[in-house]
Amino acid sequence: MTRIKNDGGRFELQSIDEVLRIAGISRRDVDTVALSKTRLPLSVYRSTSSPVKDAWRKLRGKNPGRFLAREMAARHEYDEAKVVDFARLKSVLGVKETAEIIFTNHHYSHILGSFRYTDWPDQALYISCDGSGDAMVYSAYYFDGENLECLHGDRFRWMDLDQRGGFSVGLAYSYATEVIGFRPNRHEGKITGLAAFGRPVAADAIFQRFQTASDGSITSDFNHPKELRAFIRELLSPLSREDAAASIQQASERILENWVKQLLALRPVKYVGMSGGVFANVKLNQTVASIPGIEEVYVFPAMGDEGLPVGNAIDALIRQHGLTSIQRDRFATLYYGYNYSGNDLVEAADAAKVDIRRSEAPAKEAAELLAAGQVGAIFFGGMELGPRALGARSILASPAKRDVNDSINARLERTEFMPFAPFVAAEDAADVFEVDGSTHHACEFMTITTNVKPEWEDVIPAVVHVDNTARPQIISREQNWLYYDILKEFKTITGIPCLVNTSFNAHEEPIINTPQEALGALYDNRVDFLVCDAGLVIRR
Repeated sequence: MTRIKNDGGRFELQSIDEVLRIAGISRRDVDTVALSKTRLPLSVYRSTSSPVKDAWRKLRGKNPGRFLAREMAARHEYDEAKVVDFARLKSVLGVKETAEIIFTNHHYSHILGSFRYTDWPDQALYISCDGSGDAMVYSAYYFDGENLECLHGDRFRWMDLDQRGGFSVGLAYSYATEVIGFRPNRHEGKITGLAAFGRPVAADAIFQRFQTASDGSITSDFNHPKELRAFIRELLSPLSREDAAASIQQASERILENWVKQLLALRPVKYVGMSGGVFANVKLNQTVASIPGIEEVYVFPAMGDEGLPVGNAIDALIRQHGLTSIQRDRFATLYYGYNYSGNDLVEAADAAKVDIRRSEAPAKEAAELLAAGQVGAIFFGGMELGPRALGARSILASPAKRDVNDSINARLERTEFMPFAPFVAAEDAADVFEVDGSTHHACEFMTITTNVKPEWEDVIPAVVHVDNTARPQIISREQNWLYYDILKEFKTITGIPCLVNTSFNAHEEPIINTPQEALGALYDNRVDFLVCDAGLVIRR
């Protein structure tokens, strides 16, 4: 909404209003508000624990909101209604007085996202892991077909659990990101890519400081995040950034692999659902999927805190109707943004006097341009939920030359260590990548890496990493006919069954949403053309 990447840290409602606009309703139509224990305005609290500090923050022009979880912990009060005046909160939210308000535990919300969008018929394990949320770092639940049993991370006792920030693998990874010279909580994906160029010389030293107990809990030698941060800084600062990245990556994989194995020893299952920001690490997810006995893994596509509103809403439905009433199925698509049509893009281009090529065969014409070495972007329907571009707002290019990465990154002002991701039709996926039943569904949302088959490594070098892995997106025509048809036409022309897919945005910019934003990228020479279901838009 603001075109500032990861904009937030304050109590604002623009994104909520946009979601309601997509649904065709307003705040006054809402019957239930489902929230995390997030930052709320001071005006809704029954009292403030630090009025002097809050007054000072106001004088300095800072938003005086405070996180509910921290306020509850400071008072050691589990009842939100004793901390927050619900009537005032409803007024601030602009909802009707009869609306119900519920608050959901951070990690339980993560769990419910992957629970709701899996349809496994048998028992399953659902786990979450992130830097920290509601004073917790890890949680694990076992589903027996009827009930969700908490194995670790009791949401009802979140203040009293011994899950210190010093126990957090997620924080360790963020601290490593900072030491290596990147922005923590923003550029961890760069560390994952950089790791393949280094040697994990310090991985053992990190791994040995974390312990997995027989009850499935993870602890460490660090009582406070400051101790963990100091250790990571002292250990990794002398290393090259490649070796530092390889060390934290391998250590994280080993710690989480041990954790999952111990949980599986407690509750042997064939299916594992994962959520929380740590599972944005696609290489780690591949490691979990390779654990013997696991037949399928699933990573909730909005695995970070952007996925919490989904879990919160599911929790509201469970409270109202019961767990067994929840309809569980798989995502068919993630195109949940406002449904802009191709005509919307063409009309905006026409008004801006940009060259338009209306076409009855936009896929074929786009494929021809891509085969000739041009770089395009697809604009199709509503933008994607979550951090991955999945064919609604994707930049497309041929994967046949490795140097296309450098040229596109230069145009987008990016510096990347990983190659671009490929997308491939479902019928071709197993021919090119080492995908099977355990990873196929996760690959539909680009949440996991796979190995590339040797015979294809030199054919599609732009999408193969130095360790011979890739992060493929597996697609079908039912999900996005234009995206699929462009790929099939490209294969007909070149014999190559993959195309590059990278997110349609410049460096440090959110993914493109509106037709006007797409045209702006065209004007700025980020891409050579736009393709939509109404035709092609080409820069003069």
